[in-house]
Amino acid sequence: MNKFDFEIRKLRIDDLELAPSCFKNEQDCGATVGKMAHYAQFWVDGIKNPVYWFRNIEPHCQRWCGISELGDGPLELQKGLHGDDLAQAMTPTIKYQKVCDKPKTFEIKTEDPYSLIRFVDDGNGGVYAEFKEGKDGCILDIKAVPLPKAVFSHSTPDIPAPYFQTDTVITGTYMGNPIRGMGGFDRTYLLNKAVGKTEEEEALYAKTYRCNCALYCGIREDGRMEFLNAQIMDENGKGIGVYFLEGEEPIVTEDVRLEADFQHLPYVDDGTVVYTKGIWYVGPKVIHFDGKWGAKGFTAYPKIEKHGQSQCLGTWYEGKIPYKHTLEHTFTENSGDAYADRVKRMGFKVID
Repeated sequence: MNKFDFEIRKLRIDDLELAPSCFKNEQDCGATVGKMAHYAQFWVDGIKNPVYWFRNIEPHCQRWCGISELGDGPLELQKGLHGDDLAQAMTPTIKYQKVCDKPKTFEIKTEDPYSLIRFVDDGNGGVYAEFKEGKDGCILDIKAVPLPKAVFSHSTPDIPAPYFQTDTVITGTYMGNPIRGMGGFDRTYLLNKAVGKTEEEEALYAKTYRCNCALYCGIREDGRMEFLNAQIMDENGKGIGVYFLEGEEPIVTEDVRLEADFQHLPYVDDGTVVYTKGIWYVGPKVIHFDGKWGAKGFTAYPKIEKHGQSQCLGTWYEGKIPYKHTLEHTFTENSGDAYADRVKRMGFKVID
């Protein structure tokens, strides 16, 4: 077995089953869905910075949701735009299930406050998603179409929890105003041996999600879609990554490193650090990131109490010559253990 086992292919409707066939094998132990995340970034007339929506769920319940205006700078907090009018953890939930065979459709929803997450067979071997917040989508009503390729990770000792992640192009309305943007959705799966065992479940998640990750996607001015899916995996600063540009073969490699200096968050005093500019080296590709907006948790309020974690978003490009995307999304996260001392041990410089 390879150290990492990735599959790069089109997302199909059968992949949206609770226990999809792609994980019904000895390696993945017939894994079932554990956590599901859905997110989108878009511009709205009259709001200075991009608006970010994030809904995190489990098959039978809501975990949390937030719609926020991203912070004014890469080290700034987001501004919550909605609170009690979004379904949260205590909201009764109609569980995730198949609701139609033709076209095959899966959904999970709440009635008060209203929310809907729906996945539909697009009739061409792919999937599209519908996300609504507020009755009849009065707050948010978007359609999300996945990029041509999605990333599937099969279980290995280093990444034990199987998962998939796909980037999306989104269209729709926010508070009745038309929007366009990009985002994505992903799922982390549980090995059957861990189902119902809270400590073992969390241990698998913790080992799968590491200190630094980058989920970037964009549409170039010539119309080609591209994405980066990369993360640092160990204390030596080494990582794994996938880079895809439409018209080229995807690059999947362990030859990954991040070049960046980290800074302390100015609004906490707990050692949490973040990088606001960086260069990802993914095989032969060189990806530049320029952070412009910040967040702490994507929840309805900034999660100040979540130590060692923050997000930074901005712009990006691949290669030596900068270019702009007509649409883009840069989810750059420092996970729950991004502290100055640990980041220094990984070989990064921390600006004190």
